[in-house]
This record gives sequence, C-alpha cells and structure tokens, in this order.
Amino acid sequence: MLKSTKQINLNGTSEINGQVVVSLNSMIPSDTGVGNISQYVQNAELYEANKTQVRSDVAAFTDLVYAIEDELAAESVVV
Repeated sequence: MLKSTKQINLNGTSEINGQVVVSLNSMIPSDTGVGNISQYVQNAELYEANKTQVRSDVAAFTDLVYAIEDELAAESVVV
C-alpha cells in the first residue's frame, strides 16, 4: 500500500557582497505543521565580521517559517 506525505521545503542564504555566509533550510510537514530550521555557516570569517546582518537574515527566515506554520494551522482549524 502506498503511503505518502506532503511537506513544504524552504531554502535560503544569507549573503555578504555576493558570497554565501550561511545556508538555511526548513522542512515543514503538512501533517504536523511544525517545521525545523537548520543553518550552516559556510564562511566563518564573513560571519564573524557581519554577525548583525547575518543574524537579521536568519531571523527573517525564521519569521517566514513561522508564517507558513501559522498558515497551515489556520487552514486546519475547523469551525
């Protein structure tokens, strides 16, 4: 028997001067609507020199994930 699941995958990067500093990804399964967020620092030197901007980008990505989680929760509410 086939069993399948649906999920939303998001990918993003924080870039400084065209160089990827941090890669971000999130997977949100539609059955739970609760995602996870992973981040990988690809350039530690640029990260250290630009923490404020990079952390702002990470926060924006996190907000995007939360917004999608909230959309999924609203869709699953039965009135």
